[in-house]
Amino acid sequence: MNMSVVKKMSIVAATMGAAAVLSVVGSPIASANSFSASTQGGTATYDDGGDQFCAFAWNTEGARSVRVTLTAVSRPGPSHDFTDRNTYAGGNAGNTCRSLATAYEDTRYKAVIRGYWGETGTTETTTVYFYS
Repeated sequence: MNMSVVKKMSIVAATMGAAAVLSVVGSPIASANSFSASTQGGTATYDDGGDQFCAFAWNTEGARSVRVTLTAVSRPGPSHDFTDRNTYAGGNAGNTCRSLATAYEDTRYKAVIRGYWGETGTTETTTVYFYS
């Protein structure tokens, strides 16, 4: 083989190798959509692995509640509207959860989270978009 053919083959091999590395390294990595959001009265969390959306009203002095409205926005999926209240507000001292297990994978959801803190009489609304 002459040197120009060997050189061209080396360049082609190096280019193909670099392209293969970039296709693996440059690939978007699937990210978990689990999160936690705090409000006036507690927290709301989504566990992507367990497909569970939970609300937790902090069980501290005074009435507190967390209301969550879940709506599928990219395709059909279960919708939920639920509230967790602490013991001062007549609830229990634990999470209130709803399942999104029947949603298609990667369905986009809108979560409207409303926290209420009775001692101050204040509410806070947070909106979060996520994928199930």
